[in-house]
Amino acid sequence: MLSQPAGQFQSNKSAIDPLTATAQLRQHHLSAGSVTTEDLVDIYLAQIQRHNKKGLGLNAIIQTAPHDLLSQYAKTLDAERADGKTRGPLHGIPIILKDNIMTDWRLGMDTTCGASPCGYQSPQCACGGPTFESRLDHHCEGQPEWVAAKGFGLRTGWSAAGGQTQTPYVEGGFVVGDKSLGHSAPCGSSAGSAVGVAAGFAPLTLGTETNGSVTQPAGRASLYGLKVTVGAVDTSRTSPTSPFTDSLGGMAKSAEDLAMLTGMLLEQDFSSSMTKSWHGLRIAAVDPKVWNLGPGVCEYVETVKQKQDSDIAAAVKTIRDAGGVVVEDVVLPQVNELVWEGKDALSLVWGKDLKSSIGGFLAGYEEAEVRTVEELVKFNKDHADQALPQGYSGQQQLENTLSNDMTEDTKSKIMSFIRTTAKENGFDRIFEETNTDLLLGPLDGRIVTIAAAAGYPCGVVPLGYADDYNGRAYGAVFVSRAGMESKILQAMSAWDANMPARKPPPLLVGFKSEL
Repeated sequence: MLSQPAGQFQSNKSAIDPLTATAQLRQHHLSAGSVTTEDLVDIYLAQIQRHNKKGLGLNAIIQTAPHDLLSQYAKTLDAERADGKTRGPLHGIPIILKDNIMTDWRLGMDTTCGASPCGYQSPQCACGGPTFESRLDHHCEGQPEWVAAKGFGLRTGWSAAGGQTQTPYVEGGFVVGDKSLGHSAPCGSSAGSAVGVAAGFAPLTLGTETNGSVTQPAGRASLYGLKVTVGAVDTSRTSPTSPFTDSLGGMAKSAEDLAMLTGMLLEQDFSSSMTKSWHGLRIAAVDPKVWNLGPGVCEYVETVKQKQDSDIAAAVKTIRDAGGVVVEDVVLPQVNELVWEGKDALSLVWGKDLKSSIGGFLAGYEEAEVRTVEELVKFNKDHADQALPQGYSGQQQLENTLSNDMTEDTKSKIMSFIRTTAKENGFDRIFEETNTDLLLGPLDGRIVTIAAAAGYPCGVVPLGYADDYNGRAYGAVFVSRAGMESKILQAMSAWDANMPARKPPPLLVGFKSEL
């Protein structure tokens, strides 16, 4: 949380709008000398102070690096730039990190995973995220506790450490009693990350995804988001669920920004993919009418669904008119086909892996009262007033993993079934039959879950807004084969250049508050 006196982070660069400026624009300002990294730090800290706990009370940020450290790092980066040295395309650009990614201890921030701060604090590693720690300034953000792998029925975006994250697109924020992917929900365990970028707390964010944790919040925040291929990036210093589906991904306000961030993550240069053109892209599209969020996770609202379907149809027409090829109404397996002996197959794998995954992650802490899931469950019970408050008292997923007796042989069979259904009989079949490179569909379905089951990269683009309902944002999703993030980014660059521009949160535009 910010503890500095109000007004300390006022900047003389007030003409720069944190709600709309991209990292690419910021880099142009830095290169031109019209702004410094120190200026950017103050601009974003001021915006956090306006709307994290005050203003709209978005509650997206759990903590920031101490201002003196940020200032010190910013001066170093500015001096390097003045000497003609830059470390990469994001040199000096602030970023938000999801609070389950271990940060270098020298940044002075705990990694809480959204949990009660009493049990585990300082990461042991001296380079938790090596490509980022040396290049960018940091904020840490709010996320559902243990990436939503703690208990059943917990509110989306809530954690013991950070409270309830709110979406800046819905007036009044989260409606108590709404479902996990309901129309007022920020959605997913990277909700704070997404809200932070949409609200102008930083231009970029890095999160983790097991099943929609980056992509769902990106859509609700009207952002570009990309979860990379499962296994393409080391996730050992992030709070895990299962190596079968765990991955990392970024979010940004533009396709170009996301390409730079993904390039750093994968150590690739995607600049040649950013053609801004649909020519050469062949896309398979599902029928949006049969892809919906189920009643268990989101109330069906006819007007919202009709507008989403209309927006998808308009996007398909734009793609064709601009030279792209779209093969419509392809049939992709649905989530209800991923069932093993009457149970959710993915949940079976996640439940088996959770114990060892969390145990290995906890071993990375230098200071911790808990080192195992058994100790974590007991700690939560012993500190129930903070860890299990009324209305958030469930930790069934943690408890269930302790009694999970599934054999490794059974888990292997289930994983093979999942991959065959989603990958070979799903995406691969479609790509081969239609001679396409990408699959397109509405985010308000479970396509991202099928992508997780296949281990494939998955990207989200801004699609529209429920203007006749509550104003919430929604997105469209692209999926490609493993290692083909370049195709998704190419489609994103064309989307950014040819589709209606994303809108910053209307509730924040022109907002008047006292610092």
